[in-house]
Amino acid sequence: MSPNGLSFNLIELGHFAAILAFVLACLQGLAPIAARLLRRPELARLTGNLAVAVFVLTSIGGATIVYSFLTNNFSVLVVASHSNTHLPLFYKAAALWGGHKGSLFLWVWILTFFTMLVAFDGHSRYPERLPVILAVQGWLIAGFYGLTLFLSNPFLRLFPVPAQGVDLNPLLQDPGMVMHPPMLYMGYVGFSVPFAFAMAALITRWKSELWIGIIRRWALIAWGFLTLGIVLGAWWSYYVLGWGGYWAWDPVENASFMPWLVGTALIHSITVQERRRMLHTWNIFLVITTFSLSLLGTFLVRSGVLSSVHAFAVDPGQGAYILGFMTVVLAVSFGIFLVRGRYQEAEETVTSPLSRESLFVWNNVIFTTAAGCVLLGTLYPLAVDALNGSRITVGPPYFNTVMMPIFFIMLLLMAVGPLVPWRKANLSRLRVRLLVPVIMGLVGAVSMAVFAWPVYWTGLVAVGLVSFVFGTLVVDLVRAVRQRHQQLISENVVTATWRTVLGNRRHYGGMIVHLGILMIAVGVVGTGLFRLEKSVVMAPGDVVQIGGERLRFDGVRSFRKENYVALQGKLTSLDHGFVLRPERRNYEDQQMPTTNASVNSDPLRDVYAVIGGAVPGKNGIMRYVVQVYINPLVEFLWLGGLTMIFGIGVTLSHRVGRVAHAAATDAVSAYAK
Repeated sequence: MSPNGLSFNLIELGHFAAILAFVLACLQGLAPIAARLLRRPELARLTGNLAVAVFVLTSIGGATIVYSFLTNNFSVLVVASHSNTHLPLFYKAAALWGGHKGSLFLWVWILTFFTMLVAFDGHSRYPERLPVILAVQGWLIAGFYGLTLFLSNPFLRLFPVPAQGVDLNPLLQDPGMVMHPPMLYMGYVGFSVPFAFAMAALITRWKSELWIGIIRRWALIAWGFLTLGIVLGAWWSYYVLGWGGYWAWDPVENASFMPWLVGTALIHSITVQERRRMLHTWNIFLVITTFSLSLLGTFLVRSGVLSSVHAFAVDPGQGAYILGFMTVVLAVSFGIFLVRGRYQEAEETVTSPLSRESLFVWNNVIFTTAAGCVLLGTLYPLAVDALNGSRITVGPPYFNTVMMPIFFIMLLLMAVGPLVPWRKANLSRLRVRLLVPVIMGLVGAVSMAVFAWPVYWTGLVAVGLVSFVFGTLVVDLVRAVRQRHQQLISENVVTATWRTVLGNRRHYGGMIVHLGILMIAVGVVGTGLFRLEKSVVMAPGDVVQIGGERLRFDGVRSFRKENYVALQGKLTSLDHGFVLRPERRNYEDQQMPTTNASVNSDPLRDVYAVIGGAVPGKNGIMRYVVQVYINPLVEFLWLGGLTMIFGIGVTLSHRVGRVAHAAATDAVSAYAK
């Protein structure tokens, strides 16, 4: 199907809109500078209008690319490279981020969207600082537009026009991958907002207590999207790649995990600054580091310097630009931080080693140490290759060994932290609060030893800590509900619990997030310690037994879909009656086979089956390689991820006060001096 005349030429309008957006983004970055040099404050106020215009123009450009995909406009290079007429419409709409050029344009598009939101939010809340914030965002937009338009242009045309496109990478033709990259990008790009605030604060000497509460919400939003993106990526890896796992410490997985770790430290550290007026400079450092790691993740994923099963949209030729841009951002931001950071001085210090702020400081140490360990394991092979040309691999044994004790310490701090008061804890009162959780932890560890013996020691420690943390969550909620019920005797327990949570959404939203992390920990322990797998060659009628489950192989059938031919096996459970239908697909346009697992799930375990290639047997009977896995408690991973997202939503529903006008205008703006 050839595109109509409108579709054929509409892409040029999008190209022009993107070029104009790039020019306006540069003006957005220059406006406060011009306002200061010319002593014309009204010029700085143009940044808000420019931010909206840049988003609108970028949306026009993005819409024309998507329309080109939907109408099979193969005169556009990115469409011809990542789509064809056989591709289902659902995946055509998402093919924009199926390649390097389109994925970078999506990054810019999301960045302009967040910038526009900041412009709307800051118009009345922090008008004096808004131009500088938007200027920082403008330079980030201009930097990525420079890469998009001049080195990875998604609007490039292709002549002569091919009659058919190449097709989207078959591994991307899955609902999980349709949602996974945009969610990750929303997380990566979302951290640009706290970064812009931090730069504006340093440049204009904006007191951090006046803006730290604002960026907390932005950081939570970015962290929530990043969390959702990571969980969706693990879910996709589990169901599509056919290896029975969900996380392999792959370099691209690490690229998203590092900003998540430092972003987690940032969110906790902001709470300390809000309550105790300390860690001002440290928080700015965390903001810069989190966004820098987001840029590093983009470089690692899109440059092609690391090989990964997740790295689909790579273009090694553009790695130098991304690395250079990241270097400039790091040099400028940390340079400003070193020069102006001394003006962000803390007003208080830690008064007791046994206080909530002290434990939050240790929380920061642990999370940043974890990020450093992941960074070392990810970049060390690159460093060795660059120095002597040797190729080495740092795999799961390193990460599991290093991260396991760090994870245990995280759980311990997560348990004790909410029960310890600010400033100084009363030891006798703390012992009373910890009594029930400690008993629950001991019961959990002993139960693990009794019912799952023999078991590795890490399993005992993990189950004990998970039970301990769960106990602290229960004690924290019960204590608050009991206090409310004593004051309002007319309320029943259910009403008191509901209103207690609603009355302090910020705190209990965080507790729900902690509960989600515990559920993920349960899933990790279950799959890590008790996973079973078996690979067999089966003919129709053969039975495989694994983990108390008997599966009969009933043969295969083949069928055709829009753009692939599938070989589907059938396995019937002789014990529970369910049927598994794993598939092996061959996408004819790319001649690329993929494996799609079939899973039967319940809260306690997944029965997971994959079918492989055919093996000739006796009497002409074809046999097939079948892999079967029993993955205990893996559903807790996905349920835990959803629980975390729900907890973030509860926290964000907490109303925040608006910045007082007098406080927002306490200092003269940078461009007016």
